[in-house]
Amino acid sequence: MLLAFFLCWLQFSWSQKKKSFFYADAKLTKVLSDVEEAFDVKYSYVDSLVIPQRFSLPKKLYDLDEINNEIEKQSTLKIIRINQRFYSLNKTEAKGTESNITLLKEVIVEEFLAKGIQKTNQHYSIFPQKVQTLPGITDADILQSLQQLPGVKSPNETATGLYIRGGTSDQNLILMDGIRLYHPGHLFGMISSINPNVEQTVDYYNKAVNPRFGERVSGIIDIKSTDKISDKLKINAGINALNADIYLKASLIKDKLGLQFSARKSYTEWLQSPTFNQLERKVFQNTDFKEFDNDNQFQFYDYSAKLNFKPNPKTEISLSALVIKNDLDYKSVIKTDSISNQRMKVENYGFSLNWTQKYTPKFKQQTLVYYSLYSFDYLKKQDYDSNKFEAFKKLNRVVDSGAELRFGYQMNEQSNLDFGYQVFGNDISHLFNSYNQDVGIDLGLRHLYNVTHAGYVHYQSDFGSWNIQPGLRYNFYSQIKASSFEPRLMLQKKLTESLIWQVSYERRSQILSQVRENAANDLSLENYVWVLSDNGEYPIQKANQFASGIIFKKNNWLLDVDTYYKNITGITSYTLGFLGQNDNDIHHGKGFTKGVDVLLQKSHNSWRAWMTYTYQDSQNKFESLNDGNYFSSNADIKHNFTIAFNKKWKNFLFTTGWFWHSGKPFSTVNDSGEITAYNSERLPDYHRLDFSASYQFQNQKGTIFKVGVSVYNLYNHSDLISKEFERKYASLQDFITPRYEMQNYYTLGIMPNVFFRVNF
Repeated sequence: MLLAFFLCWLQFSWSQKKKSFFYADAKLTKVLSDVEEAFDVKYSYVDSLVIPQRFSLPKKLYDLDEINNEIEKQSTLKIIRINQRFYSLNKTEAKGTESNITLLKEVIVEEFLAKGIQKTNQHYSIFPQKVQTLPGITDADILQSLQQLPGVKSPNETATGLYIRGGTSDQNLILMDGIRLYHPGHLFGMISSINPNVEQTVDYYNKAVNPRFGERVSGIIDIKSTDKISDKLKINAGINALNADIYLKASLIKDKLGLQFSARKSYTEWLQSPTFNQLERKVFQNTDFKEFDNDNQFQFYDYSAKLNFKPNPKTEISLSALVIKNDLDYKSVIKTDSISNQRMKVENYGFSLNWTQKYTPKFKQQTLVYYSLYSFDYLKKQDYDSNKFEAFKKLNRVVDSGAELRFGYQMNEQSNLDFGYQVFGNDISHLFNSYNQDVGIDLGLRHLYNVTHAGYVHYQSDFGSWNIQPGLRYNFYSQIKASSFEPRLMLQKKLTESLIWQVSYERRSQILSQVRENAANDLSLENYVWVLSDNGEYPIQKANQFASGIIFKKNNWLLDVDTYYKNITGITSYTLGFLGQNDNDIHHGKGFTKGVDVLLQKSHNSWRAWMTYTYQDSQNKFESLNDGNYFSSNADIKHNFTIAFNKKWKNFLFTTGWFWHSGKPFSTVNDSGEITAYNSERLPDYHRLDFSASYQFQNQKGTIFKVGVSVYNLYNHSDLISKEFERKYASLQDFITPRYEMQNYYTLGIMPNVFFRVNF
C-alpha cells in the first residue's frame, strides 16, 4: 500500500521543451553539464575523449536531438541513446574500418546516493576519485562508502566487517585487479587498506552474480584500477589525521606503455592524533594495550603499482602488484618482575597479469594469472630475566594462486555470450604454540590445501523490454573429491519508462572461512583464523538466494525496493563463535535470511536527500545446540534506517547523515560460563550523526586543491555495541579446562578527521 502511494505520488507526465543555448569555443564538458541540467538527461563518457573537445553554438532555442546532432558534427564523438534519459559518448570510427558492436550495460541510476556511484542492471559501480563527500567519510574510503548502500552493515563499526544480506565478512570476495584480498583493512579493520585515491572502479554485487565469480557465498567487491595510459605526468597527493599518500600516472612510451604507482603510509608511530587516539580506544578495548607513544607503536602502509602495455589496438597487457602491511610493537611492565612484549605483523601481498586480445570486433579473449599471500604473525613474550621467559605464538598463512581463461562473443547488438575456465589453489595453515625456555606445546596445528577447477557460461540478451541473463558455474574440488553446480538467473522487465521490475536466483559455494580460535590471545579483534574445508569437520558452505524488486525513477525521484530470501548450509558453531565452558565440539548447522532493502532519493542540481531502510530476519540452527531449534544469528539486525542530505554551494560541499539500527543479539551465560540461551537478548539500539564538508578550488596553472573535514558520531553517543566470549588463561588449569568470560565492547566516540589534497 505504501509502495502504491509512492508510485502514484511520483508519477506524472514529462514533455521535452526547447531551451536557449549559446557557446563560443566552450569546453564540451561544460556544454554536457548544461544540457543534462536543462533536459534532465545523463551522459556517460571517458574523460580523455571529451575534455579536449571545444564547442560553439549560435544563440537560439534547441531541443535535445538538435544539441546532440551539433555535438556529433563538431566533435569526433558519436552519441548513443541507451534509454529515454541516458546517453553514451563514444569515439567515432574512421571510415573504412570495421566497427565494433558493444553491448552496453544499462546504467539504471546515474547518481545513486552521490555523484560517482552508479547502479546498473547487474551491480553497483563506485568511482572513488569522483565520489562526492559522504557523511563521516574521509577520502571516499571504499569499504566505508559501501556501507552507505542499502543492505550493507558493519555492526562493529569497522570498515572491513561488512555484513551483506545476513552474510559475514569472510563470506565476501574482495578482488584487486584479480588479486584475492584476505586482509583488506588497516588499524584492525577500522579503515580500508585499498587506497581510495587510485584511479579505479569498484563493482559491488549482492545478487545474481555473474558466474565467473565464485569462491564466496555473500558479496562480491571487484576493484579494477584503470587501464588508461596517461598522456602526461599526473600526481595526486594528500594527507589526513592518520596517513599521507601519493598516486601518480606517467606515460613511459606514448600511447603504448604507462605506469601507475600509489603509496600510503601512516605516521601514527611518530604522532598520535586525536583521530588515532579515538580509534585506539575503540580497537583495544579489553586488552593489555592501554596507550601508544613513540616506543609502543602501531603503523600501517600499502603500496600498489601497475604497468599498462598496448602494443597495438587489439592487445592490452597489464601487470599489477600490491603490498598491504600492519605492524604492532607494544611493551609493558607486568608487576615489577617481568616485561611483556607483544608483536604482530599482518601482511597481504599479491600480483596479477591481465592480457586482453581482440581477435575480431565481436570476439575477444581475456587471460588472468594471479598470486596472493596472506600472513598473520603474532608473538606475546613475557621475560622474567635473561634466562627465563614464557611465550605464545600464533601463525596463520594463506596462499591463493590461479589462472583464468575467459572468452567473450558479441552475437549481435542485443546478445552477448561469456564463457571461461578457472583453476586456482588454496594452501592454508595455522599454528598456536605456547613455549618457554624448557618446553614447547602445540595448542593447535592445521594445514590443508585444495585445487579447484571451475567452468562457467553466461548469456545476456535484450528482447524488447526484457533483459535476460542466465548463467551456470561448475566447481570441482580435487582434494576433497566434491563438486557443485551453481545456476544463476536474472530477469529484468521495463514495465514503463519509469518503472523496472527485476527477479533473480543464484546458488554459490565456499570452501574456506574464518573460525574463532580456541587459544590464548590478548588481541580480541584478531581472534579468527582462515581454515579450509575438509568436507568433514568444516563442510562446504552452500547458499541459495532469491530476490525480486522494483526501481521507479521519475523527475529526479528514485524509489528502489528489493526483497530477498537466502538459505545456507555448511556453517559451524566455530565459524560464528558459539563457544561454551564445557563444549568445544564443532557443531554443524544451517541458516536463512529474509529481508527487504528500500531506498528513496530526491535529487536536485545543488542538493540530494535520501533515506534507506532494511528489514532483516536472520536465523541459524545447529545440531545439539538450543535443542535443535532456530535462533537469531550474530548478523541479525532487524531494522536499519539512514537519512542523509548533501548540499553543494559554490565550491563547498556539505553532507550529513543520521544512522540508526536495532540492537544486535547476544547469548546469556550463567556463573559457570555456560550458555543458557543462544542470542535470546538484544543490545540497546545504535545511533549516531555524521558530518562532512569539503572545499575545492583551482589555480591558474590548473592545479586542483581540496580541503575537508569529517566528524564521526557528532553528538558523541556512547553505548554497548557487542558482547563477546573471550577465553581466559590465568593458570595452567585454564589450558586443560577452557574458561570463558563475557566481555563488553562500546561504540566509537566522537572522531574528527581532516584532509588536504592536491591534484596536478
